[in-house]
Amino acid sequence: MNTPALPRAVYQLLSGAHYRTSPLDLRRMMDAPGQHFLQATANNRVAGALWLVEEGGLSAELSQAVWCGFRRPRGNLVAQSLAAHGSDPLAATLVGRRVSRIAVHPARQREGIGQQLIACACMQAAQCDYLSVSFGYTPELWRFWQRCGFVLVRMGNHREASSGCYTAMALLPLSDAGKRLAQQEHRRLRRDADILTQWNGEAIPLAALREQALNDEDWRELVGFAFAHRPLLTSLGCLHRLLQYSALPLPALRGRLEEKASDAELCARLRISGRKALLALQRAQAAQALIALDAGRTQSLRDVMPGGGDHAG
Repeated sequence: MNTPALPRAVYQLLSGAHYRTSPLDLRRMMDAPGQHFLQATANNRVAGALWLVEEGGLSAELSQAVWCGFRRPRGNLVAQSLAAHGSDPLAATLVGRRVSRIAVHPARQREGIGQQLIACACMQAAQCDYLSVSFGYTPELWRFWQRCGFVLVRMGNHREASSGCYTAMALLPLSDAGKRLAQQEHRRLRRDADILTQWNGEAIPLAALREQALNDEDWRELVGFAFAHRPLLTSLGCLHRLLQYSALPLPALRGRLEEKASDAELCARLRISGRKALLALQRAQAAQALIALDAGRTQSLRDVMPGGGDHAG
């Protein structure tokens, strides 16, 4: 990547394959720290290119604050999402490399070049915990990432306006810690698969686990929703399971999750003003349900949250 001609050839290949690659991306390729590039050549021409970005390595305190919804530091797209939308408050402390762009020349596709680039990236990232990728989900794209060894860990809750696809995130674990994280988040996605499919109308491409019992991860997430700032849609699965266990009416939660009433409908029905007030009520009702199930466990989990879980509402 030392000669100007080579980065330009790589850029042209990547920009031709990715509609979001802009001139600013080329400057970032040349100047920004934490960028890694791999290329495949044939007859002295670029046949494939891979661009990775370093992510993660956040402090435990910052990762926990991201998980709670209190902080959103810049960058770290997948690493932050693993904490903000996942079950592990320390997920963003792990170190990864995210696949930002990958492309193979049209004349050289279906030769395994993309998989070879990913395999080389794994060898070069041996000291990292994982490789990651975020992409607009299509069955064909997912088959490619699966062949490369990636494990699906997240599906978004809405279609992206630019692509019309749901965002999917996947990990290729490289360390024991990376394997534990990938397995944990993959299992969580399998537990939530039926609920996400009902919510999105898009089948999740994995075998659903129909476990309805509230486990330790559910309890931690539920306390994070009730007493911190974790988003409602991030907590869809565990909130549905909570509603199955609770005998309380919880109209703000049941109306949104079981009836799929809109925020506007619920505000009118419950005579409250605005989404902020509705979300505060939904958090309060989740807290009420948790305390009714096990007040001691709820308090213990609040005690170990950053700030003691005093940021509810």
